[in-house]
Amino acid sequence: MENYKKSINDMSWCGLVSLAIAQQNGDCGFNAMQENKFLSMWLHSAYKQKRFPKAIAPDLEHLMKIAKSKGQFAQLKSLLNELYQNAE
Repeated sequence: MENYKKSINDMSWCGLVSLAIAQQNGDCGFNAMQENKFLSMWLHSAYKQKRFPKAIAPDLEHLMKIAKSKGQFAQLKSLLNELYQNAE
């Protein structure tokens, strides 16, 4: 269970840091629509490239489904923040 929490923590932290770097570099805007689009693509890439342990693959799939069904209203940044804070 501890490894699972660490993996979730790592994944959510990496997503949030990637978003912040993209925003700092001008590759992503600061509005919710642009953040959701960036994080949706980031989650998809992370899943396809198997960047994280297999144990959290269902979590990545779930986040991708939320992104696909809710689009700009998915609030992916908030979801990743919650995962990061709850996994600590």
